[in-house]
Amino acid sequence: MSRSSDKDPASDRNLLTRVENLGTVFSRVDSRELAVFLDQFGMMLQCGLRPDDSLDALAAHQTSPLLAEVIEDLSAQLYKGHTLSEAMAKHSQVFPPTVIMLIRVGEQGGFLHRQLSRAGEMLKRTDDFIKKIKSAVTGPLITALFCALILFGIVKIVFPKFLAMYETMDIEFPAISQVVVAVVNLVNHPITVTLCVAAFLGCLIFRKKVQEAALNFLIVFGPTRPLVGKVLCATTCETLATLHNDGIPLHRILTLMSQTGPFPAHLERLREARGVLVSTGSLHDSLKTIDYFPSFFHAMVAIGEETGALDALLNSSQKLLEQEIEVLVDRLSNALEPAITVLMGVSMGVLFIGMFLPIYGILSELGGL
Repeated sequence: MSRSSDKDPASDRNLLTRVENLGTVFSRVDSRELAVFLDQFGMMLQCGLRPDDSLDALAAHQTSPLLAEVIEDLSAQLYKGHTLSEAMAKHSQVFPPTVIMLIRVGEQGGFLHRQLSRAGEMLKRTDDFIKKIKSAVTGPLITALFCALILFGIVKIVFPKFLAMYETMDIEFPAISQVVVAVVNLVNHPITVTLCVAAFLGCLIFRKKVQEAALNFLIVFGPTRPLVGKVLCATTCETLATLHNDGIPLHRILTLMSQTGPFPAHLERLREARGVLVSTGSLHDSLKTIDYFPSFFHAMVAIGEETGALDALLNSSQKLLEQEIEVLVDRLSNALEPAITVLMGVSMGVLFIGMFLPIYGILSELGGL
């Protein structure tokens, strides 16, 4: 049997699917439009309309062609006998895992319209929160990108001319100049460009795995661990408070949360917490196993279990966490811009000193003559 016959066709199909779905990276549904759709869908169901009729009506009045296409597919999936959560799961690039989880709970509990409205409200709050974070870090990121482009242009266009001039001379390069010459040659090597393009395409095709690896690193990396832990903890607080208020048992909530999500490392921690909850019956003991959650959150959960005000304390914890995240992001953005400026200044200084130091040596020798 040939090697080609031993190849798994499923891997080829998965890779082909990733390539076909590259367009979704650049054509996403706006969170606000999605939230409005969920609100309207919930209101129609509350008024007694059938889900498929509601979806057909909503699809006809959408301004976003991509969202209209997704809604039409949801209606077709419902007509085939699939549940709404199953249909939404087929469009994971549009519907966040938390939304799919809320819809699944609403289907099982018989209050789908209420969960649709809650999912819309959650998306609106999340969108506002993300916009605040983006506005705080956009400035430093633009500064970093602009400085990096300037450095790249100098290394790519200007410095090779100096190297060509130095090749005609018998010059002994100092150590710093040797390092700069090696960097310039590396940047201008054809293999470097090929590897950069391949890495970029690989990140696009395998973007989910890249995101998972990035989150795993950010959770372990000391400077980013508190921020990532607070973000994940705020999401956990909101989901726990919402579903527990609807009468869903805590172990069932943790089961649902561990089944839906983009980050396997965090989902594995939630599964471990669920096992501890089943064996001990204490939510505090179970969530204490997730060590990147802030300590005050664990204290609030313990107080909530003792006093019976778990939902209220979870909501309070969520608001406190969001405030702390905003403060951390502001501090990070305030520290990033001067740090980027210093880094780029030092990089330019090293590059220019290393490139022009041989000229200084030549002029010194001429002056000595």
